[in-house]
Amino acid sequence: MPKTKQFDESEVLVKARQVFCKRGYNGTSMDDLVQATGLSRSSIYDTFGDKHGLFLKTLDQYRNEQQCSMEQQTAKSDSPKKKIRAIFDYYIKDILSDKNGNGCLLINVSLELKSVDNEVATIFHANMDEMEQLLSALIKEGQAAGEISKKFTPKALARLLYNSLMGLRVTGTNKPDGELLREIVKLTLTILDE
Repeated sequence: MPKTKQFDESEVLVKARQVFCKRGYNGTSMDDLVQATGLSRSSIYDTFGDKHGLFLKTLDQYRNEQQCSMEQQTAKSDSPKKKIRAIFDYYIKDILSDKNGNGCLLINVSLELKSVDNEVATIFHANMDEMEQLLSALIKEGQAAGEISKKFTPKALARLLYNSLMGLRVTGTNKPDGELLREIVKLTLTILDE
């Protein structure tokens, strides 16, 4: 008779993510994951295949959580311009709540693994494409409503804003100063008015 899982997979992924955030993928051993999750090696292998499988599931969960949180923020307004502002505000809030200074898991692993791990590169590029599409759709809607300048194409503005969001993450990880981050965002978003 097959064994049934005696653990919450979502909780395990959060605990594994904390280790990967702190140590990076290459710096995380199976012993670290066993200790952090409370699972045996065999349970990790049976459920996730291996360390890499667990890592990919962790990345997927992280992306989904980030996306859901961002959607909740943007749902609070009907204005496309305010929704874009809400995305930046969400990033600032997320950066400032990162008390351990671990940074964004996606950015960290893309820098560590993108050139050697095609699956990580695919996840990172998919995330980038989704964010650019979301921003582009909001910009297009804002331009149609007269809220956002038509000086630049939605695609060009979306790429600039995405780049700014990633830069905000890096800056915030290195210097989590709310006033500094809000000042950067304020100046960045002036591009929507030009």
